Amino acid sequence: MRRTRKQAVRLERLTSIAMSVLSGFGALAAAAAIMSFFAASADLPDSVISAMSGIALAAGCFACSYTAASRRREGGIAIGIICGIAVFASVLLIGALTVRVFSAGGIILKLIIILTASAIGGISGVNSKKF
Repeated sequence: MRRTRKQAVRLERLTSIAMSVLSGFGALAAAAAIMSFFAASADLPDSVISAMSGIALAAGCFACSYTAASRRREGGIAIGIICGIAVFASVLLIGALTVRVFSAGGIILKLIIILTASAIGGISGVNSKKF
């Protein structure tokens, strides 16, 4: 059965979103696992661990927006910002559910890290080869 153009475009968008989200979570999980191994073996203080979590979050955001932008091939900074806002909303929601309180501490810094990494990933994804 042949797909119509509208169905093909919809399937391509869903595939791009799924690949972007999976690559972002994969990069985040890999960075978090590597950094937690180093943190556990070196017995690092809490301030270094929070910085490492910010780096892992930035790696996940970069991978997500890079994948989305490399598949779309246009509007890299806009795709990066949209991916960043989506990741920030999910981080905020997960934090509110696990901690059960809305904590404003470091929320602006997380937003800046996420949006910066996502915008850079979107820009570099547009300027790379298509997957």
